[in-house]
Amino acid sequence: MKSIVNPEQKTYFICREDETYTIVAHGSVEPNQTMNTGQPIMDEYLDKAEWEAKLLEGGITIEEL
Repeated sequence: MKSIVNPEQKTYFICREDETYTIVAHGSVEPNQTMNTGQPIMDEYLDKAEWEAKLLEGGITIEEL
């Protein structure tokens, strides 16, 4: 199991099933939070712009509220 546990700063993640960049989950974890996933691949990003660019590569756009 992959985890992000109480990161020092907000950390963005992308979970994938395989190397072909099939994204199955994405989001962020605040310093007071923990996130676990059973997915085999989890990429972590500290830079929101880099995370959003990777999501766009995978065909996902983030809508700002």
